[in-house]
Amino acid sequence: MKSILIILLVSFLLSCKAQVIVPLADDSDLAFTNGTYNKDVDNDFDKYVGTWKFQQGNMSLTFVLKKITFTYYQKMNYYEDLLIGEYKFIENGIEKVNTLNQIINPPAKTGDHNVWGNLLWTNNLYPKCNDCLENERRVKLSITDPLRKYLENAVILRYKNENGTEKIIAKIYKSDGSFMQPDDSPDEMRVPYGEYVLIKQP
Repeated sequence: MKSILIILLVSFLLSCKAQVIVPLADDSDLAFTNGTYNKDVDNDFDKYVGTWKFQQGNMSLTFVLKKITFTYYQKMNYYEDLLIGEYKFIENGIEKVNTLNQIINPPAKTGDHNVWGNLLWTNNLYPKCNDCLENERRVKLSITDPLRKYLENAVILRYKNENGTEKIIAKIYKSDGSFMQPDDSPDEMRVPYGEYVLIKQP
């Protein structure tokens, strides 16, 4: 009985840790600070959830994305909603990268997914979006090549619905902050940097 009371007390205390809800779109000093819950209040991530595929000739890129809510970031003592995912890249019939098994068997830490993050990106931030609507928001995520973890890469996702066909435009690029790479090692991901239009799969 005593152990049940302790478990209930610990659960109650954990649930009380994050009492201040901060929208992910909020760029004030309160965002991502001690005791906050950085929440996808406008459900920006929901439209990205699912399986998406780019196909062009003998090249294909598949993303599987999921939304995770109320994830605790212990180092900074706050909670956050995240968009996480994995991907597969095939070129000339050869599977160059495939991390999709980590959707079924996720890593212990959410940040160890090969695609993850929660930054909402406005039109004027790099890469700029000249044809975005005035208040349109994109999503910026980290994307990792598991064999080249020394590279710091990002992907900007933009959702579009054209006549009932759901698409995401994914711009993959090398971002600042890459680690010192080993001598004679590749300086790019196995997925070529550039823009891909992925179609939502049934």
